[in-house]
Amino acid sequence: DTLVGERGLTLSGGQRQRVALARTLLSDPRVLLLDDATSAVDARTEAAIHDTLRAVTATRTTILIAHRRSTLKLADRIVVLDAGRVVDEGTEADLDARGALDSGHLEDDDGPPRTHELWPELPAPERAQTPPTSHRGHNPCAVSTRSAPARSTAPPAIGSPGGRVSLVADSMPATPELLAAVAALPEPAGDPVLGPADTPVDPTAPDPEFALRRLLRPVRGPLALSIVLVAASALTSIAFPSLARLAVDGGITARAPGVLALTAGLGLLVVAADWLLTAAQTVVTARAGESVLYLLRVRSYAHLQRLGLDYYERERAGRIMTRMTTDVDALSTFLQTGLAQAVVSLLTVVGVAGALLLTDTQLALVALAALPVLGVATFVFRRRASVAYQEARERVSVVNADLQENVSGLRVSQAFVREDRSAEEFGALSEAYRVTRLRAQRYIATYFPFAALLSELGQAAVLGVGASRVAAGDLTPGVLTAFLLYLAMFFSPVQQLSQVFDGYQQARVGLSRIGDLLRTPTSVPPAAAAEQVEVPPRLRGEVEMRSVSFRYAGADRDALHQVSLRIRSGETVALVGATGAGKSTVVKLLGRYYDVTAGQVLVDGVDLRRYPLDGFRQRLGVVPQEAHLFVGDVASNIAYGRPSATQGEIESAAAAVGALDMIATLPGGFRQPVGERGQGLSAGQRQLVALARAQLVDPDLLLLDEATAALDPSTEAAVLAAGDRLAGRRPDVGSEHRHRRPDVGSEHRHSRTTVLVAHRLATAARADRIVVLEHGRIVEQGSHAELLAAGGRYTAFWLAGSVEQTAPDTDRRPADEVSALRVR
Repeated sequence: DTLVGERGLTLSGGQRQRVALARTLLSDPRVLLLDDATSAVDARTEAAIHDTLRAVTATRTTILIAHRRSTLKLADRIVVLDAGRVVDEGTEADLDARGALDSGHLEDDDGPPRTHELWPELPAPERAQTPPTSHRGHNPCAVSTRSAPARSTAPPAIGSPGGRVSLVADSMPATPELLAAVAALPEPAGDPVLGPADTPVDPTAPDPEFALRRLLRPVRGPLALSIVLVAASALTSIAFPSLARLAVDGGITARAPGVLALTAGLGLLVVAADWLLTAAQTVVTARAGESVLYLLRVRSYAHLQRLGLDYYERERAGRIMTRMTTDVDALSTFLQTGLAQAVVSLLTVVGVAGALLLTDTQLALVALAALPVLGVATFVFRRRASVAYQEARERVSVVNADLQENVSGLRVSQAFVREDRSAEEFGALSEAYRVTRLRAQRYIATYFPFAALLSELGQAAVLGVGASRVAAGDLTPGVLTAFLLYLAMFFSPVQQLSQVFDGYQQARVGLSRIGDLLRTPTSVPPAAAAEQVEVPPRLRGEVEMRSVSFRYAGADRDALHQVSLRIRSGETVALVGATGAGKSTVVKLLGRYYDVTAGQVLVDGVDLRRYPLDGFRQRLGVVPQEAHLFVGDVASNIAYGRPSATQGEIESAAAAVGALDMIATLPGGFRQPVGERGQGLSAGQRQLVALARAQLVDPDLLLLDEATAALDPSTEAAVLAAGDRLAGRRPDVGSEHRHRRPDVGSEHRHSRTTVLVAHRLATAARADRIVVLEHGRIVEQGSHAELLAAGGRYTAFWLAGSVEQTAPDTDRRPADEVSALRVR
């Protein structure tokens, strides 16, 4: 009954893989496809899974992709692929005898296939695109409407912590034609100025006391001017019936052509003045409304960037997108049209009511008799419609979330033939939304015609009473004409107010939901100004966890319990343990994606909570289990943390992690387009790009959460060797020399502290120190040799995966894939 968050975020990588395997086996397939299905589990768990798979695969055709040597034991026949071609096949023993599993034997005579330029020129429409950018080096929530310097061919896309939150990007990507049209738009004149010019409002600033009056405060000047213009427009409108009365009684009845001509001329002036005032009011109101919406969108986005990972683990992406689209759009409609219309209508109603009373009190009382009934009807409509709109907004959030999840998981749905079932479930959610919307429409269909009926009844009553008084000589025709014109002006704004009120109800629901978002506190709040410690230009990288305990929200036990660990500057520490032991949790705490439940995490002797978060993360490099790449190209993804990086710096970072040969095989080189979530690149290629991205920011503390799991062993060896060189370590000497800093002025950069999660124990063995976790506690730590000599849990892991535990050969060139086929 454990709840699984969207995209499985509440489970570890290994737990997600085990659930996926169980889901596959439960369907009892005749053909089983396993794409490196145990890359995120530890060796001992993998051995248990393989024992089960041997029995399962004995009765069905199985095709698997293997990066681990142990996986090959499941295969009857192995096919070796290189550069998209089959270069050998046979049993494991046959291939070993021929040396075909040694990637060095997979090279072409001509060497690596560098058949493409690294920085090819692309057609102008593609070059017009803007790359995704980050704001490393200043406030990461800062927003500007000015585009970054075009450095690549990529269209813009911005992600968020914990994974993607864009429903539009995940389900309905923009077409090249649309992106080209957007790129061709002229540059904006400048960022909106909110509030006084000398003290402008920062749209990214947090606002925990969010309210409508605070939202409107930066545009109170334009709003006041708009109200003045609206009042003037209402007065000119009210003056017209008085001119009509003068024309009838003083011109037509008195047979005075001069008076008639004068009133006609004044009428033209009134109409012209009303048009000018309305035009000016529309422009002022639109600018104020758009400024408010800009502030709301940017503030909401900035707050989403500040929220911790726990928010994204409990909130579905579709619900977040509904707040940023449907809710904001409802408020947009109200601010752009409804608000001005409401002010105009309200002032008109008040002004006309006064004119009615001044014109004829008896007729005014007849006309206004319907208002109490309309007030009661409005009160009932407000209460019921508000509930219906709130429920409808929640329903559409669920619909959007289901759509986003099913589109992003379409490959899995198709693999399990779930399309019809998913369509039925989506149809049921859409039906619930339709029913809720119909209930709201029934309230509308009852209320608005009833308001119109009251208007018609009021006008009929006035006409009946007024006509009888004119016949009796108690009322002049001009007064009755003016009164009827006033009455039309009175009930028309009343009906408009009813319609505006409906828009207000929807905007109010949207504003409430956005307010809930902006009032949501972040789980990693900044320290008080008096307690903050500035992050130095360089961190030494000394890390300490003091009696750290941590529990995820909603969990019934600690993920970490009383963990104490010290990491020296420049040291590489590997975290190993069974799936769910707490390894990734340690990485998340060191990156301050969560704050500890108890205890302290210190870097250079300072509690992480005292560092400004953006300043600390500027000195941090992170490569997660599943690398997230943004829509754009390879270069823009590598430069995501440093948008100002030159081509030379980007190329150097790629070379440092061993990605340059891979990039050279891509048709577009560094300009190779990258689709949503890194589509168009293999898992290993995405991971290499992510490693280069982390390298480019030159971090003092590097966190690798199973960052090389998607790489084949020889590629992984090349990456790790490059990491050794860049950290100032020598992989060919003992660990006692590895954390020695390079000489000043050498070609090496400063030594960095590295914490890595490793399921391949051959990777962990390269570390200076290995920490073994079990059930959220540290049970062993020491060097590889010390832990093997101790004969404890690490030794059990090593023996369980002994087929893998061979020192990587850094001189080998990687094969693209090793595919094992089992055919029964």
